[in-house]
Amino acid sequence: MTVLLVEDDAIVRSTLADFLEAAGCELREAESTPSARTILMNPAEGIVVLVTDINLGPGEDGLTLAAEARQQVPGLAIFYVTGSPERLRVRPPPPTERVFLKPFNPDDLVAAVLYALDQRQQDDRPAVTLTRS
Repeated sequence: MTVLLVEDDAIVRSTLADFLEAAGCELREAESTPSARTILMNPAEGIVVLVTDINLGPGEDGLTLAAEARQQVPGLAIFYVTGSPERLRVRPPPPTERVFLKPFNPDDLVAAVLYALDQRQQDDRPAVTLTRS
């Protein structure tokens, strides 16, 4: 189970990646929506969590990427990081998706991602049937 981190700012991406990897997350990184789409389209990547900036540069948008990703990966957990909360007033994400406003404590994001990974792992476990002998 892998986390995809999409952030166009290399310093922010590297910092968040360091925190996620230190927590034991398997991580893929993308600096743009086209590279993120390539990763998301490959089922072998095993992406189950998307962490994306909302502003990804000219003509690129994390909200649109997330909408596409929801269609590509059923059950995908989505987290947004942004310094532009005004964009959320125009296009608010679904209530099941969490937003972290910059600056934020990276430990809070890591905790949310780890919780999502744990929930996904529990959902993927086979049911246990108890029988009497």
